[in-house]
Amino acid sequence: MTRVTLTTANTPGAVAIVQLHGEGVAEVLQQLTGRDTWPLRRVMLCAFADIDEGLAIRINDHTAQLMPHGGPRVVQRLLEHLTQQLGCTYAAAPDARAMYPEAASLIEADMLDAIARATSPAAIDLLSAQPKLWRALLQQDGPTSNERNTIATRSQSLKQLITPPTVVVVGPANVGKSTLTNALMGKAVSIVADLPGTTRDWVGALVELSATGSMREAVAVNWLDTPGLRDSDDAIEQRAIALAKQQIQQANVLVAMRDPEQPWPEAASLPREPDLWVVNKVDNAPPPDADAGLAPDHPLAISAANQTHLDCLQATVINRIGLGDLHNQPWAFTKKLLAWCEAGEQADLTEYLG
Repeated sequence: MTRVTLTTANTPGAVAIVQLHGEGVAEVLQQLTGRDTWPLRRVMLCAFADIDEGLAIRINDHTAQLMPHGGPRVVQRLLEHLTQQLGCTYAAAPDARAMYPEAASLIEADMLDAIARATSPAAIDLLSAQPKLWRALLQQDGPTSNERNTIATRSQSLKQLITPPTVVVVGPANVGKSTLTNALMGKAVSIVADLPGTTRDWVGALVELSATGSMREAVAVNWLDTPGLRDSDDAIEQRAIALAKQQIQQANVLVAMRDPEQPWPEAASLPREPDLWVVNKVDNAPPPDADAGLAPDHPLAISAANQTHLDCLQATVINRIGLGDLHNQPWAFTKKLLAWCEAGEQADLTEYLG
């Protein structure tokens, strides 16, 4: 039996996350989307019945995530379709203390639950340190209001270690977007050919980026390679481009890519300004400086085929997401800790911290 759980708040938002878990996940995905094949850890842009269009990924044989638009009515209709039409069972998110009775305190139970849900390897050490960090923090005179606000703000970025952010790559056809996706993934997930318009649909994967090369510090992102944004009379390609523009608007990081022979994507074709500017197919690019890629007249030069400066690209993306500084620090990773950041009532955390 496949169970379905809403893992984001049941309030309006840009994107919601619905998790499928248990037996029959691949079959439910096929029935919901019409796609027959679901390779592991590959992000798909697809239609959810006649309800909405969004992203989906099969994480393992028993777990998948659906990411529709976050409107309450969209989420409600999707949950109803999964339970009433496809036979899934709705399951509220279980209480962490019930799942981890071996935990010595409520915060440790929540920490174990967060580690189990986290997609980024970098989350593990940081979450493991949280019980000790919070106990040490509250043994002091107590943080000021500004310090609590800083923790809350930083925690909004850190939650991307649990639910991965989305990185979208845009640019003309045949500039190497698929080659870059394959290089970061470590295996072929994109069609690569020396023909414009080869990629007519979205392809992508859950990719682990590392600024240092250490997988222990890696940050997982949904990396999406769009179809080439160009004029086309092909109906399928026009549809793919229209869907691309919707996802571009919601991307956490938008990467504009060209090669030395082609221009940047026209501003009129994009619904928002890119966050990172990259020129591919530069085999002898000098080492980039710290500001490379932050403006179209000072792009980051790489070679995806030769994997030149891909470490710099990964570091720059991680910084743009807001996860460039992951030293041990208090992280309000639960609603209880976020509420304390707002109110500052230290007594409220005494039992929670144990």
